[in-house]
Amino acid sequence: MLENNMIYELMHKDKKVGLIEIDVAGNLTNYAEYISDAVPFLGKANLNKMKIWWKQRAVPGSRKMMDEVIKNSGCASTSEYLAKNLGLSMTDSYWVCPVDMTLAWEKVRLRNHLGINEGLPPYHDEISYDPNASLGGQMEKYWDLNGDVPKLVKTSLTYKGIQSINEAFATFIHERQGSMIPFVRYRVERLNDEQTQSICDSFTSDEIEFIPAYEVVDSQNISNETALYDGYITICANNGIDRDIMQAFMDYQTLTDFVISNTDEHLYNFGILRDSESLKLIGPAPIFDSGNSMFFSEDRKKPFSRAELLQRTITGFYKSEEKMLLKVKNKHMVKENLLPEKREVFEFYIDNGIPEEKAEFISECYGKKVELLHEFQNGKKISLYNEKNKSNR
Repeated sequence: MLENNMIYELMHKDKKVGLIEIDVAGNLTNYAEYISDAVPFLGKANLNKMKIWWKQRAVPGSRKMMDEVIKNSGCASTSEYLAKNLGLSMTDSYWVCPVDMTLAWEKVRLRNHLGINEGLPPYHDEISYDPNASLGGQMEKYWDLNGDVPKLVKTSLTYKGIQSINEAFATFIHERQGSMIPFVRYRVERLNDEQTQSICDSFTSDEIEFIPAYEVVDSQNISNETALYDGYITICANNGIDRDIMQAFMDYQTLTDFVISNTDEHLYNFGILRDSESLKLIGPAPIFDSGNSMFFSEDRKKPFSRAELLQRTITGFYKSEEKMLLKVKNKHMVKENLLPEKREVFEFYIDNGIPEEKAEFISECYGKKVELLHEFQNGKKISLYNEKNKSNR
């Protein structure tokens, strides 16, 4: 152990599950396991996995609004700031306790407090209690703890604030579908001509925690013959979630992502819920984080062709929508007749402050995606190759 490194016990509520070493830069450098059942990655953690877990838990360095907060804290990095805040998160019950201190979960849990750092006992001058220290993602955001239910407030600073508007549009889509698939409800508020905020209630609590899909698929070795998409469903099923429920959720999420052209369904943007006491898996977490959709960053005026739409790269189990659609078993999980018409989409974005030319571009591209969905649901294969051939005739 290096002289200036800090040693912490990795905690899950009041259960000591391991020992970790954090260096002066805030990086996790060593890990020793006490008991396996409550550690991250569904009880299958090792040093490399824990390094990833800690890094993902910290605020991304690209989040400019956190720079001043971190500097004022005396920390040199977001990872160091995470350690100063005991690794606490609003989405699960993990935290870290310095080995030379005696702290209890009931005293440190973030939901004790209506405001950040208000009424907190001064356990140690090296500790603070900022619920935003573990808040990932690229959009600027913070937790509002002033109400009965914690609310996540995300600020969209670019592209006329369209990312927050897209979250509200995804909510509109899900509400119209009226399915049993869980989803987060976002509402949007415009701050000025360029910026908006999307606001939603937390879907976790002290009793229910979130496990991202990345930790699920990395908890077991998936054979080369098995696609990660299928492996994810199988691991969830093997750990107590009904396979049909998982498949239905993934079908619905894949289809709605296709309709709204969500390019950012990486494996930290969806996952499962777990009972934090029994450690039993509950079911899929509600759909959330749909801001990078509806062509948010495009500045072109001419709508995409069908081939161009299918050419766009996405993040997820696959890099193309075409391959994602091949995994769908129930093509009718999304009801086409309940999707908004193009005119409704145009008016939605106009009403939320998006310029007419951009709203027209969005609605035209959306209309083509609905056409492709209609063909897919009626037995046609969605194929970039076929679309390119059509355009060359």
